[in-house]
Amino acid sequence: MLRRLASSAHARALFVRLQLQPTAIAAPRRRPHSTRADLDREIEAIADLATTARDEMDFAEDSRNSVYYNDDKKAAHDAVEEMAAAYAGLLGRLGAADRAAVEQRIGMRIKEIQSAYEVMTMQDLED
Repeated sequence: MLRRLASSAHARALFVRLQLQPTAIAAPRRRPHSTRADLDREIEAIADLATTARDEMDFAEDSRNSVYYNDDKKAAHDAVEEMAAAYAGLLGRLGAADRAAVEQRIGMRIKEIQSAYEVMTMQDLED
């Protein structure tokens, strides 16, 4: 339980540190990054969110058929949504060249996590 709270708190701290608010992430704006380091920092923050989402999904899978499962699955859902919003927001602000580079670096990982969450949800419907 503490590990899950630490992971979520860590993700929120990254957002605060980078001054990325959920509403600002979803708003599409096109602006070039001032430096490559800024883009790398945002990609790292999204990668951290992806790690948190994967951890939350693992917690949910571990608690399947227990009283904790619904809460763990909700935490996984929130983490996956937060990761997806951050990723989509970043892509929406980038030009074509940078967007392609970001998709190449972390796009597959984002899609894999989203797909794994969908599979987990489908398994619930089958049970």
